[in-house]
Amino acid sequence: MFKLTCIDFFFRTIPEQLIIVWGIHIISKRNINMFKYILSSLILAISCFIIRDLPIYYGVNTDICIMLTIIIVMFIIDIPLIKNVIGTFLLYFMLSLSETINMLLLSGLNIDTDISVLQPMTRFLYGIPSLITFIISVIILRFILKNKKVIPNYF
Repeated sequence: MFKLTCIDFFFRTIPEQLIIVWGIHIISKRNINMFKYILSSLILAISCFIIRDLPIYYGVNTDICIMLTIIIVMFIIDIPLIKNVIGTFLLYFMLSLSETINMLLLSGLNIDTDISVLQPMTRFLYGIPSLITFIISVIILRFILKNKKVIPNYF
């Protein structure tokens, strides 16, 4: 188990949570209240940072972060449960997919991606492509959901 650093918190966890909460707003078709948006994102970032430091099996921390995201977004931002759950699961799936694409890209370039031995700054630099992919996928999702002709109104 590796220790998370301030670099991980400020350059990975906070932007990740800002994008996730923004994506939930997009899926639920809600306007963003900036105070609630930043507050919920920071609470989620701090919570997920603490949970990732717990001595639990890898993957369980993601499940706990998903549950916390649903709870915090539901109570702070007041998004209905069904839209919240759909948005949270979809966004965490998109995040996982972007990280998988990033790992495949790094492996294709013969770069060692064992995060337990990497320096924090190197870990941050290797994670930039997945964060960019995640942002682009959320922007594409926003574009798709704005065009009602493309997708039925399930959300």
